[in-house]
This record gives sequence, C-alpha cells and structure tokens, in this order.
Amino acid sequence: MVKILAVVGSARKKNTYRLTEAVTGPIRKRKGMTVELIQLSDFNIKHCAGCDDYCEKTGECKTLDDMQKLYPKLKEMDVLIIGSPTYFWNVSGSIKNFMDRCLPLYYHGVLKGKMGASLSVSETDGQNRTLSAISGFFQLTGIKELGSVSIARGKEAVGKAELGMAKALGERIVNQLT
Repeated sequence: MVKILAVVGSARKKNTYRLTEAVTGPIRKRKGMTVELIQLSDFNIKHCAGCDDYCEKTGECKTLDDMQKLYPKLKEMDVLIIGSPTYFWNVSGSIKNFMDRCLPLYYHGVLKGKMGASLSVSETDGQNRTLSAISGFFQLTGIKELGSVSIARGKEAVGKAELGMAKALGERIVNQLT
C-alpha cells in the first residue's frame, strides 16, 4: 500500500486547502494508494527548541506536543505533499515549524528516498519563494521532488484552471508511483 501524506499549512480551508485536495483527487481514485490530508492548524506544534544533540543522538524529539502524532505518519508515508500559503514571500509559520521539527528524521535519514510535491498560493507575489523553501526542505532531507504548483490569486478563490493544474500534479504523482 502506497501512503501519501498531504500537509496543509493554512489556518483556513480555502485556496491552499482546495488545491491540496485537488492534487490528492487522482491519487484517491487509485487502488493500492491511501491519502491522509492534515491541516496543521488542527495540531499544536511548538517551535523547534534547537536541541540538536538530543535529536541527533536519539532520532527523537524531546518536545512533547502534537508533532509526536505526525512522526509515525512521516516514517510510514511514501509521498509528502506540502501546501502552503505565502506569507511575506515565504512558507506559513505552521509549515516552517513542521519542517524544523523534522530535524530528528533528517539526522537519521528517515525521509531520504521518499517523494514529495509542493503547492503555494499567494495573493500577488512571492509564491515561487515559498516553493523554494519547500524545495530546500526536500533537498536537505533527501526527498525526491515530483513537481509543484504555484499560483497568485488576488482575493479570488481558485478556479477551474488552478484546480486543473493541481489535478495534473496529482496525475504526475500517480504515474511516478505506478
């Protein structure tokens, strides 16, 4: 069974969430593939405490919060999809905390060889810098990038064209996995 974990770093279920759902649509239709979509705003994830020695030695994080619920999912998943709105030309704070808290997994190579895709939504600009931050996370952890979608929507909701781009990314992921 191929496991896909989709992580949304928006506090609202609007554009970023809808695009992430659209990416997972084609995947959900395939037998032998499961998708779990999580909204980070539903979790209490604290900042990284910077205690490198502990997580480097043990492969565990000593900060006890909801990230402890996500570590098993990250270890078991085959594909990680990260969707982030663009805040000040970067990922949202919840995505940054999530990525930082993956440090124990990085030290022990847990994510190496897994696959990933990214989504970024901005009002007017900066979405490519957001993708760059996620790409850097993928590169550092050894996650193979399968593709990305970035859009600038102004104040409007995502439309058919943007949802089509996201579905195409989902199809690309399916094709890489089959």
